[in-house]
Amino acid sequence: MSEKNVRIIDVNVGVFEQNDRIAAEVRAQNKANGTLLVNVMASPGAGKTTTLLRTIRELGEEYKIGVMEADIEASVDAEKMAAAGVRAMQIHTGGECCMDAAMTQAAINEFDTEDLDLVFLENTEQGISTFR
Repeated sequence: MSEKNVRIIDVNVGVFEQNDRIAAEVRAQNKANGTLLVNVMASPGAGKTTTLLRTIRELGEEYKIGVMEADIEASVDAEKMAAAGVRAMQIHTGGECCMDAAMTQAAINEFDTEDLDLVFLENTEQGISTFR
């Protein structure tokens, strides 16, 4: 078969185009509110919660901090954060192992981060993060 028989269509759309657009909206919203969002990703059991609790203990008097806990179905980590006096929100990801930008945007809007200086998103990594 010659090249003349091959039809090539170039759509020039990346697979993450919509995700990247929403992520840019999230960054702009946080910047306008003066809120820094830190996406903490690691495998289950890597020490994310322990690290966040220590970080919050060190920074909590200087900054207003909130934590959004992403998990397939458990709420143990959000309960630990709340017990430590941190404003916390549990996000059940509906079977997804990590959150994408649209899920993050919905959670931020629900969590109402306008009065927070620093928001941690504890996000389990099992594969590639789609919030880049």
